[in-house]
Amino acid sequence: MKELPPETLERLRSLILEGNKIQAIKLYREATDASLRESKVQIEQLSDELRISHPKQMTVNESTGCAGMLLLSILPLGGIVYALIV
Repeated sequence: MKELPPETLERLRSLILEGNKIQAIKLYREATDASLRESKVQIEQLSDELRISHPKQMTVNESTGCAGMLLLSILPLGGIVYALIV
């Protein structure tokens, strides 16, 4: 990974832990002028490192996914139903 200011690296980690990989890729590209492909590879590598160092937080964010968010937005009791499913 290219040398990044500490605050940028911390923001990348936060975005990944929040499940916002696309935003993390955009930020990496802006900070480094890297290609889309290189940025994606670097963010995936950082995600793998975070999966090891923060396994619980990564699992929570990965399991929500689109289906969970759709369920929460469509059903009035989606939060309760989703909690029962997960």
